[in-house]
Amino acid sequence: MSFVGLGDVSASPVFSGSTNGTFNLSPSALTGYSLNPTVSYGGGFTSFQMNNLNHVQFASTMHQPLSRKIVDYFNSEKWPEEVVQRILFQRVELTPAEYTKARSMKDLKCRESDPRTMEICRQIAEDEYLQDHSEFNCPPPRLSKGRYEFVNSAREFCSMNQFQILLRTYRLLGYEFKSTYMRSAEGILYFLGELIAAQNYSAQGYEPKVLLGGPDGHHHLVNLFVVRRGNPGPPVAAVQVNFNGEDFFIPRPQLGALDEDRSLQVLDPAATAIVLATLKEDLPKSSNINLVSAR
Repeated sequence: MSFVGLGDVSASPVFSGSTNGTFNLSPSALTGYSLNPTVSYGGGFTSFQMNNLNHVQFASTMHQPLSRKIVDYFNSEKWPEEVVQRILFQRVELTPAEYTKARSMKDLKCRESDPRTMEICRQIAEDEYLQDHSEFNCPPPRLSKGRYEFVNSAREFCSMNQFQILLRTYRLLGYEFKSTYMRSAEGILYFLGELIAAQNYSAQGYEPKVLLGGPDGHHHLVNLFVVRRGNPGPPVAAVQVNFNGEDFFIPRPQLGALDEDRSLQVLDPAATAIVLATLKEDLPKSSNINLVSAR
């Protein structure tokens, strides 16, 4: 992965002028004259700055896990918790005791009848059914070195579904994760690539979704990040790209709809996280490139 930034563009137009004249004078007056003015102008951009971001310090920062403070920042801005966690968390680890307790407390909580609890529990039950009975043949959580690992990857359905079951269980109970591993800024970009591959290249394709509270006061499943093949044009596509001769687009979301896609919203925390992770001192000094006009 390579990064290049185009910096300031400087315009230095060249302007010059001169006037040649002939004046006929008599002893008492000016009897005639002729003026021959000439003006030359050369415009355009004469220099610009190109930042080669493939710099040791910048690249090192892009590879480092993000600070947990970035999660706090998005939470303070009232971003949907599940969206933030799906984008920024690389994996979560639980001890067997923590995992057993969370499952037991979830079962107890789901006996309650308030609308929020019922809606989240209903979705967890659907996720668990898919985990146990779908054609994906999902394995149980992985136990490594005495801890359960829940990896937030979109490479295949089972891993992502298992991770979102855990997120929704902790959200239901109001628990905080004690052992979370953050993505790097570059890892966020790779995760977006996994989301695209899950929809367009996977043998068992699926569309990742998040459970969010809607304007009607209820929880709804909405698409996390949608990228489709084709070139439908501006009325349908919010973003259009061509990659290796093939067209892809992000559909324009139906703003205000209960099932509004979060595709464009996902791009915002991804970009913001990269900006917050790469401070000014991490960037290399700009290189000035002068343009020589051709005649």
